[in-house]
Amino acid sequence: MKRMLVALALAMATVAPTFAQTTTTAPAETQTATKPVKTRVALIKLSGEMLERPASFDFSLFGGFSNPKAPNVATMLTTLNRAAKDPQLGGVVLDLSAFNLSITHANEIGAALKSVRAGGKRVAIYAADFDTATYLLATHADTIVMPENGNVLLPGVAMQLMFSKGTLEKLNMSADFVQVGKFKGAEEPFTRTSSSPEFKEQIDGLVDGAYDHIVKTISTNRPNLTAADVRNIIDEGWFSGKRAKALGLVDHTLGREKLDAWVNSQFENGTLQVTDYGQPKKPAGEADSPFAILQMFSGAAKPAKRNTVPTVAVLYATGQIMPDVGESGGGDGLVTPGTIRAAVDKALKDDMVKAIVLRIDSPGGSASASDEIWQILKEADKKKPVTVSMGRVAASGGYYIACAGRSITADPGTITGSIGVVGGKIVMKGLMDKVGLNIETHARGKNAEIFNMMRPFSDDERALIAKNMTETYATFQNRVMSARGKKIAKFEDVAQGRLFFGSAAVKAGLVDQVGSLNDVIVAAAKDAGIEKNYQTMVLPEPRTFADMLREGFAMDVTSPTLEAAMQGLPREYRAEVVRALRMANTLQREKLLMALPVGISGN
Repeated sequence: MKRMLVALALAMATVAPTFAQTTTTAPAETQTATKPVKTRVALIKLSGEMLERPASFDFSLFGGFSNPKAPNVATMLTTLNRAAKDPQLGGVVLDLSAFNLSITHANEIGAALKSVRAGGKRVAIYAADFDTATYLLATHADTIVMPENGNVLLPGVAMQLMFSKGTLEKLNMSADFVQVGKFKGAEEPFTRTSSSPEFKEQIDGLVDGAYDHIVKTISTNRPNLTAADVRNIIDEGWFSGKRAKALGLVDHTLGREKLDAWVNSQFENGTLQVTDYGQPKKPAGEADSPFAILQMFSGAAKPAKRNTVPTVAVLYATGQIMPDVGESGGGDGLVTPGTIRAAVDKALKDDMVKAIVLRIDSPGGSASASDEIWQILKEADKKKPVTVSMGRVAASGGYYIACAGRSITADPGTITGSIGVVGGKIVMKGLMDKVGLNIETHARGKNAEIFNMMRPFSDDERALIAKNMTETYATFQNRVMSARGKKIAKFEDVAQGRLFFGSAAVKAGLVDQVGSLNDVIVAAAKDAGIEKNYQTMVLPEPRTFADMLREGFAMDVTSPTLEAAMQGLPREYRAEVVRALRMANTLQREKLLMALPVGISGN
């Protein structure tokens, strides 16, 4: 279902009052001929899927080149913060045609829209169709507009888990895992065909949390609707624009072809649209000069930009936590010690960087890599303050690295916790026998074959793994309690693999408060004494096309054949297949993981 979402931020500018009003005409003898001044309105067109941070230039054999200019939360926050404070701007129009975003990203952008409203500007949102995430974003406006024959889809919350035990059995394979944490569940997608009672309890808690968040957001932002009203609306589920207006979900029904005229009508003298608001100025000849193109393909590096004003560095840890995989760092979908170390070094060496905000959107991964990253961040905090903002998910290893920060802020929709350890292997002996492949092993040492994928663990090997996992779990406990000890009454009440959603994590003592990334940045600037004049910088810096040529293509665990096969899967399942493959691949090298179960990726 195609969507076109347009957000209107309309302000009372000094030269352009909004909506109906009375005016006083001066006597004829005192009037002077003046040309009416139109109100400047920023028109920002977005399409595709909203990302967490600016994308790197990348290439896939079947997906082609990535779009380094894809819309992202970091850039949107900067643009909307600028708009909120811009005295020369009377309004903002966000054209979100064919646009997708997560509920967590809707929370972030919605908070920024509230800042626009707080700056004296009116905000309205238009869409041809709304789904849950786009409608939650729309509720942060004071006016919602859509066509009479458009659609609003608010079906509720459903979380699907993928279990591969049956698939492994059909391939004559099996999973042999050991875990520490009664509720951990990270091995269940490989070892079971459905959830255990303990894991089901955790998932039901997340679904309840997400449902309650949707109800609370709508009923809070739309005062005409009570929580009971919203629950009844969700049970009805699907509405036309006409029905949505009757229910109080939207304020006006209006077609897109009439929207521009409606915008102009809100300002006495009409509007002047600014189509490049917030975008960096394009150097002369860039992209359309043959010399510029040759320079891009040559891999020539541009001189590094130097910060000239006080800066808050926003360090993104987005994706699975993995060990270092080469110079490229593994791409935007991975968090590695190497990429974090390089980014931290850049922030520490820059005298204008006064604070670091760690933005985490990670389900965890390698236990050893998580600890290495924790140590890097902890050392950085001794020199410049590190605070933490959580995105959609910051669980297991993702929560582990969060404990390096002085304070932790979760989004209302964050999934966090999952304090536990899991390890194991995929036994492939049956598959090898089926295809007629025999592997002969010659070994010395009692445990030389502990991770031999041709057989399951022996009792002694399983005991050895459990011993090492218990030690790793104890280290995890130490990291958590050293950071959160005063706020967590009893460690085991929040550990054992338990999962927490948003505000429940605050009650458990795992995080300090619920808030947006922008809230954390503002607080970091204030604590550093630079709140009156500062900028933000994104780290690690996005990988450019020239970087890709110099460093080579980042390799992933997905082969061209498998990548082609995954094109036939529904889009929402592809990422989880890749996560499962990465988890299995990491186990071959790392042995112990701090990872959220496959299938839980946040909202």
